[in-house]
Amino acid sequence: MVASLSELGGLTKDIQGYIGQVDERGRLFEQSFCTELKVEMSDYYKLVADIESRLFKTPRTLRPGESPLGVTLRRMFNWTIEARQKLRLMATAIAKVQEGKGGGDILSTISTLVDDGDPFIHSFAQRLLKTASAPFNEILVRWVTDGELADPYREFFIREREGRRDMFWSEKYIVASDMIPVHINREMTRKIFQIGRSLNFLRVACDDAEWVTSDGPRTQIVEGSDLSDPSHLESFVYRSSSMVNARLMSVLKEKFGLMGHIMAMRRYLLFEQGDFALALMEVLDNQSDRSGKNIMAHDLSAVLSSAVRSSNAQYENEEHVSAMLLTFGEENSKNKGWDDVSLMYSLSAPLSYVVPKIALRQYVEVSQFMIRLKRVEHKLQSIWRRQMTEARSYLRSEELQRRKTPVANGGDMGAHGSDDSMRQAMRQSAIACSEMVQFFHQVQRYISLNVIEGAWGEFLETTGPVEASDAKTGDAREIDIDKWNEAHSKYIGVIHEVVCGGGSSGGMGFQRNLSGIFDTAFQFINAVKEMYSERTLSSRRGTASSSSPSPSERVQQYRNTLAGGSASASRHASSVSAVVARFKEQVRNIMR
Repeated sequence: MVASLSELGGLTKDIQGYIGQVDERGRLFEQSFCTELKVEMSDYYKLVADIESRLFKTPRTLRPGESPLGVTLRRMFNWTIEARQKLRLMATAIAKVQEGKGGGDILSTISTLVDDGDPFIHSFAQRLLKTASAPFNEILVRWVTDGELADPYREFFIREREGRRDMFWSEKYIVASDMIPVHINREMTRKIFQIGRSLNFLRVACDDAEWVTSDGPRTQIVEGSDLSDPSHLESFVYRSSSMVNARLMSVLKEKFGLMGHIMAMRRYLLFEQGDFALALMEVLDNQSDRSGKNIMAHDLSAVLSSAVRSSNAQYENEEHVSAMLLTFGEENSKNKGWDDVSLMYSLSAPLSYVVPKIALRQYVEVSQFMIRLKRVEHKLQSIWRRQMTEARSYLRSEELQRRKTPVANGGDMGAHGSDDSMRQAMRQSAIACSEMVQFFHQVQRYISLNVIEGAWGEFLETTGPVEASDAKTGDAREIDIDKWNEAHSKYIGVIHEVVCGGGSSGGMGFQRNLSGIFDTAFQFINAVKEMYSERTLSSRRGTASSSSPSPSERVQQYRNTLAGGSASASRHASSVSAVVARFKEQVRNIMR
């Protein structure tokens, strides 16, 4: 009995010492917790004062065997039973709070006492929790109604990152998981976090503070509801989440044209706009004789402007056109050339805060591959047109030469061999060129129809408006920026994985698989150009020797031209054959 009564003094000393420490630190959650401790201690002091007042008073009625003294050990023990239980509970709560990390962890600690089956402990812990939750609820309400974080001591489970105030969406705020109270589940935490930063984004980045103030979540607070009650808080959070997310997505799409920019990147960076791609390739071919060292920033800008003016892109939204920039894919590359250029897209605020930089980088890498693919196909088509023209010209000139020049019997077998070699080289190069054009065209069709169109359809299905059937069945989708970003990152990620490789599958992608084929195609283009250029020069030398040669001179001239052309035709035929064989072998290796 004496030990139990003496325990009161030790408990009181410990509680008072903790309250004094908290008053010095000044943290809101601990101060609020101590407010209820002070109320309970005030009741205890009243009890002590009442006991002291009875020390020298004899009770009015005495039972048989009772002492006439006003206060005895037994009476003190009986009078302090409830007070002793409260002091012990307070000391236990203090010890657990001191073991924790403070902030929201204090509420989790007290919540464990609320779940106790003892009615006395449950009732006492509820009072502690209600008082200690006051600053938490105040910060929470301000966060989910105004998007403002009033947390001077960083005790709330949402925190503002230092030095990231200009990163309005992705990195400005974080969730401190160890500060989340136990009565707030994971989905509730995500929605609270989403509501607050969406409101902050609307106010600061989108200049929509008027809606937040007049039509925001504050209008969803039902009169008489107590947001400190978990059930009321959950209902309010779910109503506010739908409202805020719908407003933010509406502002981004309608006021700032989010989807318009995404569609522009699809048309121009992924080269789904055919006339723009053709115009750009033609301008790049006209500039192909310039080396990388002589290519300046204004040259790239002039190329892009010329392509825009030469295509339907000139009727595009001016904001979309000005956001495009032609640049080199690798800025630090020493051997810069027209094959290394890529298109990039620059988003302005607030869209630049929403679309992550890694997604824009993936667009650039895909565009670099697509430009190279388009350039190879365009050059091969140009070579094919030249082949057809040269073939017809060669056949006409050969027929005319035969009619004009009499050939001795059996004297020009070498000339006929030269004709056969040249015909064979021209025919083989024409067939190979057609096969290459078909191959690269099929690669483009696969990327465009199977990859880009498929990923785009899935992206629109995920982020598009709710269908009427979904609304009737109650399966309406709630799209917020994070879900939209996830769908968009998946969309461009799938395209980037197929084109550039990497990703979850670890594949090489078209960029690595076709790297050697691109080099072979350019070698083929150069070989064919050389063959036709030399043939044209030989023909011109043969026709420009004299204005009116005699019949014998024409015979000798024809023989000399064909004799020299025999070796040249054989050399070009073997060069083209080697390149074609290498191309077919590379294609077979890919198909395996």
